[in-house]
Amino acid sequence: MKKIFVLLLRPFFSDRLTISATLIIILFVFTATFARFIASPLPYLVWNNQTEIDIPRSPILTAVFAKDRNRLESIRYRQLVREGKLSALFAPVPYSPYETNLDQILHPPSLGRFGHYMGTDNLGRDVAARLIHGTENSILVGLVAVGIALVFGILIGGAAGYYGGLTDLLLSRFIEIVICFPTMILIMAVLALLKPSLVNIMVVIGMTGWTGIARVIRGEFLKRKKTDFVTAARLSGASHIRLIFRHILPNSLAPIVVMAAFGIAGAVLTESALSFLGIGVPAPEPSWGDVLKLSQDYPDIAWWLTLFPGFFIFLTVVAFNLLGDRLRKILNPREQ
Repeated sequence: MKKIFVLLLRPFFSDRLTISATLIIILFVFTATFARFIASPLPYLVWNNQTEIDIPRSPILTAVFAKDRNRLESIRYRQLVREGKLSALFAPVPYSPYETNLDQILHPPSLGRFGHYMGTDNLGRDVAARLIHGTENSILVGLVAVGIALVFGILIGGAAGYYGGLTDLLLSRFIEIVICFPTMILIMAVLALLKPSLVNIMVVIGMTGWTGIARVIRGEFLKRKKTDFVTAARLSGASHIRLIFRHILPNSLAPIVVMAAFGIAGAVLTESALSFLGIGVPAPEPSWGDVLKLSQDYPDIAWWLTLFPGFFIFLTVVAFNLLGDRLRKILNPREQ
């Protein structure tokens, strides 16, 4: 079993670009998962408390389970540390993505214990904190939207390819009709009618991104259903459900995995574009596209509002595209 696992991973990690792309994706997933612990105004650890305020030993952990989270977040830990009344260990980015400071509007990137490593926006919010928490929304949109697209694509494309005849004719024409609509225009039209929310964005992107998957799955089912092992299973009395989900679909997963990798990159880019246009993740929720949108008003004096979110989007899209391309070559060696 170990040898098989090594043989499968060896071609995947034989390319440095693929390794780099994988590490970047892992980094973004890690950031999205632990965003609340990477960028937070609550300290990890507090000691030498010389104030009269009741502060737990670990405010950031206490806030996860405590009912008085608002009270813990209202304490000005950084100011108490500056005044020497408190000693504390903070997160790498000791700011909240929602925390405003009108005294530091459009502050350029700065280093230091409480510096703004990626500057601040037009409300004095820390850009690094907003991008870190925005990673959670962007990755979540990509994964959920692609998951929805896979479900619809597999069901519709699989039904068309397996049953054939009139079913294939009707479903294929339906797929072609959906393809005719400009995807971005359709998404914008639907979101204009719905209440802006993260859930609506994920559903709409997923509902409009299944057509390519459906066409590929249809072709795979048309090819696989005529193979000898499917014919043997049918003659042995296997039901349609068993034939589809036990014999045909597992042998058609290779193109699905590749399209999923490319689809996540496309979903992240679409969400960023929607937020840039002002119809994406609703304020004050952080988003890469929302931070990038602010750069329109300050192109000359706030270069960091363009550079950092643009770099995050660029890295994510390139990493998933490289991963998808490598998976395509591994799963289909004839294209190498």
